[in-house]
This record gives sequence, C-alpha cells and structure tokens, in this order.
Amino acid sequence: MSIMTVRENAARTTPQDAALATLVDAIGEDRFGPALARFLNELCGADHFAAFRLAKDELREVAACCVEPERTARDRVETYVSQGWWKRDPAMTEAQRCLGGVQPSIIRVDFSDGGYAAMRSNIYRDVRDRLLVCGHGPNADFGLSIVRSDPHAPFAGEAIEKVAQSAQLLMAMLGKHADLRQTRPNVAQAITTLEEIETCIVATSALPRREAEVTARILYGLLSVGIALDLSVSEETVKTYRKRAYQRLAIGSERELLIWYLARWSRWRGHRFELASSRAVH
Repeated sequence: MSIMTVRENAARTTPQDAALATLVDAIGEDRFGPALARFLNELCGADHFAAFRLAKDELREVAACCVEPERTARDRVETYVSQGWWKRDPAMTEAQRCLGGVQPSIIRVDFSDGGYAAMRSNIYRDVRDRLLVCGHGPNADFGLSIVRSDPHAPFAGEAIEKVAQSAQLLMAMLGKHADLRQTRPNVAQAITTLEEIETCIVATSALPRREAEVTARILYGLLSVGIALDLSVSEETVKTYRKRAYQRLAIGSERELLIWYLARWSRWRGHRFELASSRAVH
C-alpha cells in the first residue's frame, strides 16, 4: 500500500484542476462568471463565454464573462437577449430543437451560414470560432456559448473533445448556479431603480399611493426638495406624507425604513421567482 500526502499530490495538480476547484467553490456567487471563464480558458482556450437558461420561447442570461474582464462585451450579450437576436441565431434554433435531450450536444457554429450575415457585424465582431453546448441541468435546459476571438486560431479538435467530455459537468454546474441565484435574490437590485422600489412598496404594503411614492423616493436617495419637485408638491406636503408613512410602519428613521423595505423586497422578489419557475414548469 502506498500513501501520498496532500503536499505531494499538490505538485501534480494542473492549472485546469485548480481552475475547476475555484469554479466549484464559486457556484452561486458573483465570482462564478470569472471562474467559469478561467476554467474554459484552461480547458479549451476559450476567450469568452455566455450562458443562458433555455425555454421554448424564452432565453435568460445566467452568466457571461471574458478571461480578460475588461474585454467582456456586456452590451452585445444584452443586445443578443433583449433585441431577440437569439431567435435569428441558427445555432440557438438548433439548440432549442434539442431541448429535453438526455445527453448534452455541441454545435459548432459555421459563420459562413447566410443566417449570420447581419449577426456577424452586430453580435459576433472579432469572433474567430464558437461552440454552443446545450443540455439539461438539474431543473432546466441550458446553452453555453464558448468563443475564441481574433487573433487566436479556431478551436482545435482536441479542445472540442475536452469540452465534450466536460459538457455534462458544465450543464450541472450552470443549473446549480442558476438555482442558487434564483432563490437568493441579489439585494443590490433592490435599490437599483425607483420603479423597482415603488412597485415593491405598492405590492407589499397598505400605504396610500402618495405615502408609497414618498417612501420610495426616500429609499432611492432623494431629499425632500427633490421629492417635492418630482411629485409636484410642496416640501411641507412631502414631510407630512413621510410622517404618516413612518407612523403606519411603526418606524422612526430612514435606517429603519431601509430595513423594513429590504425584508419586504426579499420576500416579494422570492415569490416572483417561484411564480416564474412554476409557469416555466407548466
């Protein structure tokens, strides 16, 4: 019997093994994107990736990142999803057709296809080669777009084989990450827009409309004079609405208002995710 110590075994750990360990540890966290980008770079030489949850008529981004974060084309990923370019993507159309398959599939994009003429200049500028891995995760189907950019060469056969060998693991990790992010809302979103704040307060409290509008703007960071201008009322009126709202909520400060709101927002957002998931299943 031979015994190998952890220190001895560490000397044999490859950069790919180290990247995989970091990736597993990052599942569910904000650092998942950079960790997956690094792992794919070690696995097959990828420069960029974008991962999506797939449904019959819907595409939702899970994560996207470049090995060099400053090169991540966030605007292109958002355009691809929000403007419906994915519906014109031949590879994504094929991926949608394969939804529900037992084994993951790998689609190698042929940019000479006429369907990519417009997408080449709008979405895939400077892209040398692209693989689309699609398969079933724990609770949904996922697509993983893996890209090699200029001036690098296209993916070699060995690199594609490595992706194929890791495809099932990648789908499982994407599924787990998506589930964790869905059930654990990002609190930063809670105060991103005034519309988000106001909608939540109206939906989760019995505050009269004007009091809800004032408290929403307090949370958004506006001062009394700014709230007065925004709602076309006097500063005294704003102070009156604020006082009444605080009394109804049994609070006495902006800090207590923020604590109250974040608790309401977390439950409200979580409930919306549950409804969305239920509709997706049915």
